[in-house]
Order: sequence, then C-alpha cells, then structure tokens
Amino acid sequence: MTRCERFESEALLLLEQDLPLDEHFSSCPDCRKLRVSYDRLRLGVATLSEGDAPVAGWQARVWERIERRREGRRGAWAWWVAPTAMTAMAALLALFVVRAPAPGPSGLRVEVESAASVRRGVEAHPGDLLRLAASTGGDRHAELRVYRNDSELILRCSTAPPCRRDGGELRAAVVLDGVGRYQPLLLVSGKALPASASDLDADTRAALAAGADVELGTEVIVH
Repeated sequence: MTRCERFESEALLLLEQDLPLDEHFSSCPDCRKLRVSYDRLRLGVATLSEGDAPVAGWQARVWERIERRREGRRGAWAWWVAPTAMTAMAALLALFVVRAPAPGPSGLRVEVESAASVRRGVEAHPGDLLRLAASTGGDRHAELRVYRNDSELILRCSTAPPCRRDGGELRAAVVLDGVGRYQPLLLVSGKALPASASDLDADTRAALAAGADVELGTEVIVH
C-alpha cells in the first residue's frame, strides 16, 4: 500500500501559514501520524533554551564538513546547488547538533479478535474485541486510549482495569460496540499525563505540550 504524502506536500505549508486543513488530514492515518511527529518537533524546537546551545564555533565546523564533502565528491556533487539550499542544509545539521530527537515509545501492537478468536487485522465488526499491547519504554506514566471517530473517548486506562501493567508492558482490551473509526493511542511520560477532553486532536496536542511521547496505533475500521 502506498503511503500518503499529502501531509509533507500540502499540510506543512498550510500549518506554517496558520491556514486550516481540509477533512482529509483528520481522517488519513498516515497524515495523522505525521501530524503528531510535526507537533512533537515544533514543541521541541520551541522549548530550546540557552542551555541547549552547541559549543562555540559550531557553524564553522558545519561549513567545514560540507566543504570537505563537496571537495571529495566533485564528480557527484551538484555544483548548481543554490546558496539558500546550502544554508538550509546547515540549519538542519545545526538542529541535530543542538538537540537530537528523544527516543519515542518502542511500540503499540493492535489486534482485532472475533468471537471465534480469528484475528481480522485492521477491519472488524461490531462485537469484536480490540486488544492492545504496548511497551512503555521504562517511563513512569503510561496510558492506553482509544477514540471513536476522533471525538469519542471509549478507553482510557493505565494501571486499573481494563488495563494491566506488568513492568514495562501495558495491555488492555475493549469491545468494539459500534461502527466507526477506532484510533488506538499510547501516551508515555516521566510525569503525570494531562486529562482528556475526549477529542483526539486536542488531547494529542495537550499531551505533547506536557512533554509526553505519543504513538498512534493502527486505525481499526468497524463496519
């Protein structure tokens, strides 16, 4: 299956211009996952402080490495690259010098089980059981959530039923009792997680703003 590329080609520019996104970006699983990554990066950059600054002279070293690579690959290097593109490359390198992205949760597994215990993948029918299993990555606080049609929170748990936490693994199961789109979500953090507003987009932004890591699981369609 081809991955949707509309978020990179369209949504990023719209977001930077503070323009609204059309309905596709709230319903497409690929675009929603990229939106979470974008929000995490944006918030990370916004919280950079003087203590995160690289050592003095980093700009000269970045340009020196670019120049060495260009000299060493004269035959393959595109000499027509514009100065603005070189500046963008230096800025990108600088971002990773300043702060490397923190590792996120190590995984959220999603399975759908029918009454006959036959797993259906990402498609289901009313009455099927949605099973979730996640690794918390050693973080103190972790939650599993499931949203129906992005606006109804049907599962939120951590250590109390229907969740069960065993060390670094968190499991839960919930019955899919109606048609719709079900989006599983894993939140992990070293501090308390924010409360839910029962809206996927709002809750995701609130969690990221609070410093949590967010991982979207495979969306399940019930019909």
